[in-house]
Amino acid sequence: MLELHRLSKTYPNGTAALSNFSLEVRAGEAVAIVGGSGCGKSTLLRLIAGLENATSGIRRVDGDEITEPHPKIGLVFQEPRLLPWLSIEENVAFGLEGLDITEKHQRVYAALRSVGLDHQGKKWPREMSGGMAQRVALARALVVQPSVLLLDEPFSALDALTRSRLQDHLVRLWEETRMTLVLVTHDIEEALVVANRVIVLKPHPGRIDDMQEVSLTRPRNRDDSSFEAAKRELRNKLDQSLVVPKRAFAG
Repeated sequence: MLELHRLSKTYPNGTAALSNFSLEVRAGEAVAIVGGSGCGKSTLLRLIAGLENATSGIRRVDGDEITEPHPKIGLVFQEPRLLPWLSIEENVAFGLEGLDITEKHQRVYAALRSVGLDHQGKKWPREMSGGMAQRVALARALVVQPSVLLLDEPFSALDALTRSRLQDHLVRLWEETRMTLVLVTHDIEEALVVANRVIVLKPHPGRIDDMQEVSLTRPRNRDDSSFEAAKRELRNKLDQSLVVPKRAFAG
């Protein structure tokens, strides 16, 4: 389980990125977080990943407090960030330490197999398309066998067709492993394809404004009327989160 209790983050320049954020993500749950600019989505993921310190609040994974990068937590960024001087298998193995060669090789190729790239290990990043490179980044996060996988707008830089294919691949991977997923996205359709629950954030500073349970049956049909209805509902919640209340003036 992932537990966030009254989490806040204020940067040295005084910018309050996140305020009083509390959330529990059940083991095996897929949660999407959506919100406009300035709502602290990426800051939140970096806090959960242990890449930044919180100003206040508590972060726990399976009861362990998160104060630095945690072995139970994997993270996939918006860009693949592959090291060009390493082969694909070497990129995936980069985060593995203390394992013998045989176990490392088995781990790497199990991760590549899970994303459909087990025959691509000897290739170089420059030989990968954008979608393939992002699958390598996903394999690199999976190779440490995390119980929680964080994804920070992982498919936003890809074309629409590749993006939808990788969304479906991510869902199949989640169904096979039942790891806990936390997906940050600006794409309403992506949130509804992947998640069981969508959290809507309000900006300046980021905080929870609303939530939507996603009860659509899987696999989710993007052209189905019930999917379109869920999109309209979520879009309305997102639009409402961006409304700035009018100030009351005296007199």
